[in-house]
Amino acid sequence: MRIRGKIVSILFLSAVLAATATRDGATIVNSGSTNTARYTITLWSDGTATAQVGAASPAPFTISKEAAKRFFDDVKAARSNGGQLQHCMKSASFGTRTIVQWHGWSSPDLQCPPFTAEVSALAKDVSDVQSAANIHPGSPLMHRIPMPVEMRMQPSASPSPAST
Repeated sequence: MRIRGKIVSILFLSAVLAATATRDGATIVNSGSTNTARYTITLWSDGTATAQVGAASPAPFTISKEAAKRFFDDVKAARSNGGQLQHCMKSASFGTRTIVQWHGWSSPDLQCPPFTAEVSALAKDVSDVQSAANIHPGSPLMHRIPMPVEMRMQPSASPSPAST
């Protein structure tokens, strides 16, 4: 009777562990440039994520489980069917590079066309994740720091009339 109870306990525990889904994770990395801050987004298959812009502390956010599933399905497809590294011409000072890192694989730069269908789908997913993280490349969030000698004038709500 004791052995039967132990076997039942082991089988129950095994079933619970098998039913528990493991979390998969990927990282979206943008290199930043002279005028924009670098950012890193860490995304998990359950939809939880963090975004770190520059040296700021990581900020948590979430996406829907459906969007997370689509992202990871597209990462797998891009890795299998179209994820060769490629390069494109960019400004040395202002160009940025956005890639996805997943299980030792790095996507091509998602800002360099031409894309395969799989890489295009992944680029769309990354754009959606960036929006959910409130990261909009090129927006004031990603602004440059003024030099100490630059004038710092506050814009007015309406233009003032020109003096004559």
